[in-house]
Amino acid sequence: MTNEKKLELLKEFLKENNFAFIEDCVMHGWSMNLFMDKLKICVRLSDEDDQKFYKKIRHRYHPLFIRESETADFVIEKMQNLIFDLMTKEQKRFQKEQRQKEAKKEAQKK
Repeated sequence: MTNEKKLELLKEFLKENNFAFIEDCVMHGWSMNLFMDKLKICVRLSDEDDQKFYKKIRHRYHPLFIRESETADFVIEKMQNLIFDLMTKEQKRFQKEQRQKEAKKEAQKK
């Protein structure tokens, strides 16, 4: 299966699960095949510039590469795992902020 076909299947999966994305986007001088703005995920078909792209983008965004050797199911599973990890981190950060706010209110009452 070609990488373009895997990308199409990934787009269908994201549409089915109501995730917003932008197709064929350019950021910081790099082109991406798909970009999920809310989660800051960049999807790109694998090519010779993967390492340069990864080094440039990794501090701001979460790159996901679609490689020729991977199956379509594996690409979708990678995306599911990445989304799950990002949402889990966001939930932990939110809970920590809530605990800090509650502790601050308790300290002000005393």
